[in-house]
Amino acid sequence: MRKEKILEIINNVAEELEYMIYDSSIYLKGENSSIRVIIDKLEGIAHSDCEIYSKRLDQILQFEDILPNYTLEVSSPGLKRKLRNMEEIKRFVGSPVKIVYYSDDIKKVIKGILQKVNEEKIEVLSDNRKLFLDYNNIVNAQLDY
Repeated sequence: MRKEKILEIINNVAEELEYMIYDSSIYLKGENSSIRVIIDKLEGIAHSDCEIYSKRLDQILQFEDILPNYTLEVSSPGLKRKLRNMEEIKRFVGSPVKIVYYSDDIKKVIKGILQKVNEEKIEVLSDNRKLFLDYNNIVNAQLDY
């Protein structure tokens, strides 16, 4: 029950401050409880965004008095963020990526610049050649700054 309430607060604060929740985790261990939240927004996340979100979340958690003691960590997805779905992949067209994919049942890796994306295929420019990948063959995609 406490976990659900904390998740609700995490999401409400993100909505209030116009952030997206990329990921969150809650570990309830008495005096050693911890809350970790990764926030995002379309324009990217700065250190000040993490600070603003952290202060507001901490304020609400203390007011609600759900946990007697906890550590709170707020961060961004980072420069090597995982691109978890087509929406996130589309968002980063023009960015350097590392993609693990299957080609003829063989796992391969490509690094390059994400050029184009549609619902079925992804175009990556690597070593001055274009590679077209079926979205369904992608095992893992991440930014590669």
